[in-house]
Amino acid sequence: MMVAPPPAPEPIRFDTLLAQSWTLFRDNWIVALPPVVGFGLILVAVIAYVAAAVVTALAHGAFAHGGIEHGANGFVAALVLGYLGLIVLIIVVSLWVNAAMFGMADAVWARGTTTFADGFAAFRTRSGALFVAGIGLVGVALAALFLALPTLFLSFLAFPLVTMYVLPSVVGGGRGGFAAVGESFRLVRDFFGVSAISCLVLAGIQYGVSMLSSFAIVPLEFSMIPTTPDGPPHMPPIWLLGTSGMFFLLGMLAAFAYGGYHTIAVVGLYRSLRAQPRPDPGRPPVRTFSG
Repeated sequence: MMVAPPPAPEPIRFDTLLAQSWTLFRDNWIVALPPVVGFGLILVAVIAYVAAAVVTALAHGAFAHGGIEHGANGFVAALVLGYLGLIVLIIVVSLWVNAAMFGMADAVWARGTTTFADGFAAFRTRSGALFVAGIGLVGVALAALFLALPTLFLSFLAFPLVTMYVLPSVVGGGRGGFAAVGESFRLVRDFFGVSAISCLVLAGIQYGVSMLSSFAIVPLEFSMIPTTPDGPPHMPPIWLLGTSGMFFLLGMLAAFAYGGYHTIAVVGLYRSLRAQPRPDPGRPPVRTFSG
């Protein structure tokens, strides 16, 4: 006899998605922490690299007698090796940040809570697929660049839309890198309306949050404008420097926080849309037989 498949859950409403994402983020704000940790590690690595470069240069006499006199090859080799090591570190940290955020966000939707253990587990199991997905995203970005003029730059607008489900597909969906790119394209094609609206609204919120830091810089720029055409720039007052710095820091914290909320929202939308039935002409209906 024919057995009907279980009914699929209703697709999540966009207003419900935003509200549930906020509730989950409020209780699991640590989802926003991986970029903070990653940025701190990279900053420390850059400072260490610059300090090591200066020390190496001093050891080889780079600042004495007009330049390096001895050991130039060793000095250059040390700089190149340090730079390559820095690039590798940035790649690894970037993979960890994305794996941790999306792994933790997926755990939030699955059981309502998460820890950093979910992030490390996602990095351990999905970092390779994330790296391959990054290569696929670069390929899609190059295609968007080549199609910019023929499409009147609409390809630039389409790029964040058609790739919005790639990272959730890799981490939460368990897809391979290139398979995740394909699934993202298919989900956007099958659910174009909700995907486009979600992408636009989330991007608009992100733009508004990013403007907070810009508002902190604008007063400084105006205060430095010379009063005469050939005059030197003015030194901003101390109170303005402190106030702008405080608002800039708050804007950066808001941007990091929104990154966690955005990740939870995109993962929730991906999980909802992936659960919806889609036509598959090549797949026969499921049958069972009774004795």
